[in-house]
Amino acid sequence: MKINPKRILKKLIKFFKRFDKFQLLAIPVLLLLIYFSIDFKSNDINIGIILPLTGDFSSRSISHLNGIRLAVKNINEQGGINKSRIRLIVKDSNRISPAEAARDLIYKEKVSMIIGGFTSEETRIIQYISEKALIPFLTAICTHYEIAKSSSYTFRSITDDQRQFDALSSIAYNRYKAKRPAIIYDSELYGAESAQRYIEICSRHSQQVSNALPFPKGTINFREQLESLFKTKPDSLVILAPAADSALIVRQARDMKFNKPILGANQCASSEFIHLAGIYSESVITTLPYNPRAGGQKFDSFLNSYQENYGLKADFDAETGYEALMIVMLALKSVSEKNLTIRDALSTLKVWDSIIGSGGFDDNGNQVRPSELAIIKEKQTIPISMEELF
Repeated sequence: MKINPKRILKKLIKFFKRFDKFQLLAIPVLLLLIYFSIDFKSNDINIGIILPLTGDFSSRSISHLNGIRLAVKNINEQGGINKSRIRLIVKDSNRISPAEAARDLIYKEKVSMIIGGFTSEETRIIQYISEKALIPFLTAICTHYEIAKSSSYTFRSITDDQRQFDALSSIAYNRYKAKRPAIIYDSELYGAESAQRYIEICSRHSQQVSNALPFPKGTINFREQLESLFKTKPDSLVILAPAADSALIVRQARDMKFNKPILGANQCASSEFIHLAGIYSESVITTLPYNPRAGGQKFDSFLNSYQENYGLKADFDAETGYEALMIVMLALKSVSEKNLTIRDALSTLKVWDSIIGSGGFDDNGNQVRPSELAIIKEKQTIPISMEELF
């Protein structure tokens, strides 16, 4: 049928003549109301990230975020999850409080889950808000032993302090015959609770802590604390502190001629600690979140990809970040395949294989992977199980 434009125009004029000028003016307003009432939401899966990207822990947090972003890039390039792309919404917990960041992500951004948390204090805040909102929360950095304990929506993919402390106490006794360790700990990242837990674990390994002293944030000269500790004649020194503080403590302890074994939790495994401690890091025993060779070819492929994307060598913060997002990917796949919620899908991940080896969640959402031990040699972190090769 041939279209007659003049005829169509006449019909439109006739139609609009039935309205007065006020009704005609209302038409654009009506169209705008219709436009803004349409749901234009994409099928993106929004995941919130809360990390201290500025301040004291910025270098580790940025590295962690880079690992997460690389995992997202790889997943989205392969078509996403069930044709939905993953979208990260990132909040800096030093520019906005952890509580405000969590509430914004949950109630404004409508995220499906949150990844993050660094110190035990900020992690507990995020955990509290997420649990109340019934939103899954995964931390791959915070190791405080109470996180993920008796929680329904909290998961942790890094080995907790309790397993790390047990491994450190055990090797101190079995390798060095150390029976009287001294402990120095920071009052923020680890705190008195963690020091007390280490003391309790030592008693199980026939050890008695000679003394345990805290130091406040911002301490540069640790001589006073170290002198007090060394007066008790310890046969080893255990450091529970951030990487930069741990490096200063090791340097000052060695300068004070302390020649006994020095042990530290996973903060001492970081590249930051080794760089700042320099030659003083030699022979320090530390825990690792995992054995870096357990991932095999997957791990090597990740290292190459990370180097290509960021021009940097990946550290364990980047690696645990990448693993965290890949764990979330496994859960999201189960959401549609098995008709599960994200929380239930995470809770069913009792075993997985990732770039850093096998892992899994126990019934409390805690990582079941045992703590690895390492010794620092020539500024390299060498797993104890591979020490004879170096």
